[in-house]
Amino acid sequence: MANKGETSTLLEVVQVSLAHAGRYNPGDLVAPGAVLWTDADGQWRPVVQRLRALMPELLTLGDYDTSTRTGPAIWLRCVIEPAVRADKFPDLAWPAEVVPVIYMPGVSRQMLRGGEECPDALKSLVELQYRGTVWAQKNGRDWTVRALLVSDDGGLALDVAEDRLTAQAMLGALSQLAIAPVTPLRGKRLEAEDFDRLMIGDTPRDLLLWLGDPAGTREQWDASKWSAFCSRCREEYGFDPETDGELAGGEKLGCQKGTWLGPWQRFAEAPGIYSGIPALLRRAKPATLVFNPDAWPDEAESREVALRGELGELASESQSAAHTRILGLEKDHGERRAWVWARLGMCPLAQALEHLAALAEATSTAHGGESTEEMGAQYRERGYRADGAALRALASVKRDEDRKAIGGAIRSLYLPWLEDGAGAFQKKLLAEDIDLFKRNKPVAVESGDCLLFVDGLRYDLGERLAAAAEERGLEVERSWRWSALPTVTATAKPAVAPLGDGILSASSLVADFAPQYGDDRKPLTTDRLRRAIRERKVELVDETVAGMPLRAEATGWAECGSFDKLGHDLGTRLADQIDDELMQVLDRITGLLDAGWRRVRVVTDHGWLLMPGGLEALTLPEYLTDSRWARCAAIKDTSHVEVPVFGWTWNRSERFATAPGARAFKRNVEYAHGGVSLQECVTPDLTMNSPTTSGADVVRIVELSWTGLRCRITSDPATPGGIADLRTKPNDPQASVSLPKAVDSEGKVSLLVADADLRGTAVRAVIVDRVGHVVASAPTTIGGEG
Repeated sequence: MANKGETSTLLEVVQVSLAHAGRYNPGDLVAPGAVLWTDADGQWRPVVQRLRALMPELLTLGDYDTSTRTGPAIWLRCVIEPAVRADKFPDLAWPAEVVPVIYMPGVSRQMLRGGEECPDALKSLVELQYRGTVWAQKNGRDWTVRALLVSDDGGLALDVAEDRLTAQAMLGALSQLAIAPVTPLRGKRLEAEDFDRLMIGDTPRDLLLWLGDPAGTREQWDASKWSAFCSRCREEYGFDPETDGELAGGEKLGCQKGTWLGPWQRFAEAPGIYSGIPALLRRAKPATLVFNPDAWPDEAESREVALRGELGELASESQSAAHTRILGLEKDHGERRAWVWARLGMCPLAQALEHLAALAEATSTAHGGESTEEMGAQYRERGYRADGAALRALASVKRDEDRKAIGGAIRSLYLPWLEDGAGAFQKKLLAEDIDLFKRNKPVAVESGDCLLFVDGLRYDLGERLAAAAEERGLEVERSWRWSALPTVTATAKPAVAPLGDGILSASSLVADFAPQYGDDRKPLTTDRLRRAIRERKVELVDETVAGMPLRAEATGWAECGSFDKLGHDLGTRLADQIDDELMQVLDRITGLLDAGWRRVRVVTDHGWLLMPGGLEALTLPEYLTDSRWARCAAIKDTSHVEVPVFGWTWNRSERFATAPGARAFKRNVEYAHGGVSLQECVTPDLTMNSPTTSGADVVRIVELSWTGLRCRITSDPATPGGIADLRTKPNDPQASVSLPKAVDSEGKVSLLVADADLRGTAVRAVIVDRVGHVVASAPTTIGGEG
């Protein structure tokens, strides 16, 4: 979704929101069949007309018309299938990873859900409700125009009046509202006259629309508007569309002289809207450029080609030479990140260069520290930034030729630094002969807290998650832990689970590195781990539910995140998924807090190494090992190996081998863990809470009883000005199921649930203070537990 602080347009927000609706993890899920866009009133038609030029995957339900990618339901059902599209409709093409969008004017979600009552013309699309996804608000309702304008959760957060005249003016101006900059609309209450003004002549906008599509735009205007437009162009820009033509206008636009600077700035604010302008500028570019090369798309492209060639040469350079050349290239090409063409995705290598320059700076400092503890401290202070910079550089590019160039540059800068750091860390740990994991404090969970386990949340990703949480207004307490050894899930996940002293010191190292639990001393499998957590009276929160605490003093365990799985499945293409995965983890955290958990503590098992082209391979004969993974191996009792050997966390007398430095025991491994390096061993430990619930333990609900559908609540101490409520989500006033009432001077209140159908529904009784902050909360069931 567009950042509210950025200049944007309604059109861009819709485009991003639709793409977000079709988001999925290719290493984990099957892609949705389509994103369904229902629009019972047909409100969105003017926006769809403009979106078609921006979204080749946008299809429309209606009478067959290939020019607008429109057709009946059975046709739509066919063309969303890649094989059918490639064979029968080769003109319909979009990237394989892009999920098609089906716009359905005049169709509501209720019509699709109608079963036998669903119109026959729609029945072939009904199953896409389950195999696809629906573009809808988080509350499940369809996005209306007004909802997207006013929502602060996925929309533009504008203040729009609710009267009938404003609604009519808003929809009447939608074709122009869609492409209007949002910034001037912020900070005031929008009423009918504000939307009406959008329909009054806007010469810069009209000029850009005409330049981008002269024939199409002229068709849409009647003679009077065309005449008025030409007159305004002659007066304001010294340009006559009729006699000078679009090529002359394109040259003037690109040169940005005099009054033409205004239209250029308008184009630069939202270039995606005026999709025909780049092609016009290619044709209109003057033979000799005196200044402003940033105005011409072919200039951006030619410089990208040159940069690709120079980056490609770095693969064979030494680290110091690569460092020098990267910083030089940043001086030459860094300015292109501010060009309008960067917003259109035409300067990916220039974007990646920013992160390569950060990587060059971060890896220019050698690993220091006289001990493992000091090395860990320096890594947490600055070393992790190199890992993050490498990931961001990889994520900046999509084309294979760009990935190859970026990958070679990363290897030259990053691999020697990784190798030196891991080697030094292993030597110090061997000399100290200690168990790093024993330096950690046990994972203790206080009442009201939920532990959220995120597999493979490396330290640099933990820092990104913490920063994103703070941007959302959460309070974050940062800490860290040493991973158990070897740094694999079977060994390290139990180390952060709330098991107390239940894990035994395992008698022997098994092939999968899992410890043993319980009197039967069986390996701690995933199912046994969950059973052990439940035996400790910790609530297991399933990923598919909101996760409301079942008891007032509950502690919880939840899991989410697919970083490790995606890394093993995708290699360096994991970098493309990082931002989406972090947002999913953050959504889970806020969901748990909204469900009533006082705090969420994020823990993980291990980090990992990631290297384009693969880690350097080292041979370790299989006959010496019981099991051999990418970065660690269980050694046979009688074997001697010429690689570092460390004690297993769950039984230090049991030894395992690790690949020296940043190498691997297998070939062509881009993503790996299990070894001993700062990246694998230093893990984040983050505790988050919402400021609105940080005082929830000041006041307590001490009594709660039901008589029929009436709930009687007593709080202690009494809260002057406090309001009691019953909610399905404690921090969401919109989730109320009763009429909120003030608490009396004795801390007592009686609430009635009017809807008898809600009997048996799990809710939270809450007390909120004068400013709406929840200060007390307790679980209950409408009508009582019986």
